[in-house]
Amino acid sequence: MSQQTATNSNSHAARISTLSQQLRWQRKEEMSQYNAVRDSATQDLLKEIDGYIADSFSSGSTADQVKAGLDSVLGRKDGDDMYNIVFSTELPTGHFLVVGIELWRGGPAISENAISFRAYQASAGKFIPIASTANLADSALGDLNAKIIPEGSVLGQFWFVAWADVPPLAPYKVAVRLYGFDGTNFHIMWAPENIIADNIPNAVDVTNGGSVIVNRMPDWKSQIIEHDQYSVTAQGVQKTAEWTTPRQ
Repeated sequence: MSQQTATNSNSHAARISTLSQQLRWQRKEEMSQYNAVRDSATQDLLKEIDGYIADSFSSGSTADQVKAGLDSVLGRKDGDDMYNIVFSTELPTGHFLVVGIELWRGGPAISENAISFRAYQASAGKFIPIASTANLADSALGDLNAKIIPEGSVLGQFWFVAWADVPPLAPYKVAVRLYGFDGTNFHIMWAPENIIADNIPNAVDVTNGGSVIVNRMPDWKSQIIEHDQYSVTAQGVQKTAEWTTPRQ
């Protein structure tokens, strides 16, 4: 890394820290200031993260290296229940990173986190930001998870399913989105209604064959888990099976 690149990276990291502070409040008298800057500071923070990735990593950096850098600059620690996700993919138009960012927002009681997926293309020895999504759902979110739909389901594109908690209800309410990235833009391929789930990480699964399984409870007090399996193709998402198991 050149001296100028290191300087740029450090500058992004400093601004990320400052903006992150603006998106959190501890005392009630700080809440009005937070509300006034929340949306603008969120967008500014995401832009700084784009700049940090572009100026901190070469096009040869691995997904694990980028994730470690993001976790560090955003202050992620084990047990935070907030996650950055980094996927690496080869498409006909080049080499890309697809990055899921969970921004810590709000006060000490209820999460108001925001989630955005960002795409970066390897170009001129670095990763250039080229596309992004809006928040995963029209609500506050937390506990981001995502899994890749195996290659072959949709040729020439990168598809993945992402889901997150919609606080503050328990058992958990979960928003699920199926995204497709074509090398230029993200597209929401499927946006089912929010589900009730026994826990967040196991709310959704992906089989080796590329099917998506949604594991949901029919109601808050249910003692069974309903499993809905869907096939994923370029023609859309279609339910192919359903079954139930006892809630543990």
